Amino acid sequence: MTEKAVDLGQIRGDWDFHSRYVANAMEQTLKRMNKLWRSLKRASPTAGQVPVSGPVMDEFIEACRQTRALCDDFPLLEEARPLKRSRAAGKKKRKARK
Repeated sequence: MTEKAVDLGQIRGDWDFHSRYVANAMEQTLKRMNKLWRSLKRASPTAGQVPVSGPVMDEFIEACRQTRALCDDFPLLEEARPLKRSRAAGKKKRKARK
């Protein structure tokens, strides 16, 4: 499976939206992962163990994979972050024009 290169120009267009989207997706995935982990611990065969197979473990593993994939988005967001203009620089230019 080949992955397409991410067009950072598209992210730069609405960086705040994408940043909030990734943060919300991460939060929801972590909640689901923690819920599944608690379910696995409740179904433990003995203290300190969790079932290593079954549908709940499969869902937990998938949630972990999704969390890892979302972690890859944070460096992309950092790379695509638009530069903030300082207000002091803008005021100096206005004063110079007058």
